[in-house]
Amino acid sequence: MEARYPVLRLRSGREYTAVMGHPWLFSGAFADLPQDLPAGSIADVVSNRGDWIARGYVNPKNSLAFRVATLDANEDLDAAFYLRRIERAQRLRALLPATVNAYRLVNAEADFLPGLIADRFDRWLVAQFHTAGVERHREHIIEALRQVPGIEGILTRDDLRVREREGLNVGGPSVAFGSVPERIEIQEYGVRFLVDPWGGQKTGFFLDQRDKRAVIGEVARGARTLLNCYSYSGGFSLAALARNPDLHTVNVDSSEPALELARANYVLNGHDPDAHVFHTGDVSRYLPAVGDSDTRYDVVVVDPPAFAKNLKMKERAMRGYESLNIHAARAVSPGGLLLTCSCSGAVTLEEFEGVVRQALQRTRRVAQVIANFGPSLDHPTLPDFPEDRYLKALLLRLL
Repeated sequence: MEARYPVLRLRSGREYTAVMGHPWLFSGAFADLPQDLPAGSIADVVSNRGDWIARGYVNPKNSLAFRVATLDANEDLDAAFYLRRIERAQRLRALLPATVNAYRLVNAEADFLPGLIADRFDRWLVAQFHTAGVERHREHIIEALRQVPGIEGILTRDDLRVREREGLNVGGPSVAFGSVPERIEIQEYGVRFLVDPWGGQKTGFFLDQRDKRAVIGEVARGARTLLNCYSYSGGFSLAALARNPDLHTVNVDSSEPALELARANYVLNGHDPDAHVFHTGDVSRYLPAVGDSDTRYDVVVVDPPAFAKNLKMKERAMRGYESLNIHAARAVSPGGLLLTCSCSGAVTLEEFEGVVRQALQRTRRVAQVIANFGPSLDHPTLPDFPEDRYLKALLLRLL
């Protein structure tokens, strides 16, 4: 029978990772990788002996040359494929409570749509096409996303530098369906937030921290003060204030527009922003100044941007995490709580725990680990895909 897609043969023994469930194959795994295949083409991968392994997207110009879309030889990557995948992703998110109306609908490889991110904010979707494979099938994907119940508009965000590695253009946001407002109000366990889908970080909101925000809300019930570093639009502070309206919060971020959005979120939830602090500045300067002062906080949250986006930046990132956690630990009152996070995919959970431990030793703070966080329900990962577990968080009690 004639092959429906180009067939790529692997070197001997290189099929193991794909068979075990890893969704990536690098260029060195292939016996031959035709350079004339257009980026994003659908192809089949076979073992060196000719056994069928997987079907997915190939990009011969990228060292990450192949992304698995299906392990079913009878499954075509057509319009119906994308509809099935998105419907399956919806069924998982249906497990979220009714008090949550914002979540990640499609999480790329973990939802077997490699390179596609789609976040839902109430009645609107914000989609990102990271790779040539999904870009090549954008029309099918948008049509499938339009079938999601209750959707009134879809915004695509192509302002991603990662697209350059795939040979794709980097551009601005654009409406792919319906209309999308400049601000969207969402709800999360009774807390209301305004989201900026057009210009906000990521797709407009850090949905992956929902479960951590909920925990901070619970543990801050008896606290008097909370320091929220890299606060963005005030998520952790507002989750805590929902359970403890008398809490005094300090929000620190380098972005003035983010803090303006945070102030608007305070008003939206019935809190007087003038009773709290919104400091525009560099956390790496603000935290040391706190440590050198007599001020201490009952709860400190540090949720920085990725320090290491690739392995080349890892060593510097490790030093950065140690320094950050040294200063964060110094800012915590005796018996207080520290939530420290890393979203660097190049840093493993064990490495992050190790660097936090070194910071505690340097500051001579004795700690108890209260909780250890990984992926949330709407940010699933695959069992054999540790590279996807970028987010780590530790909740510590410092004695």
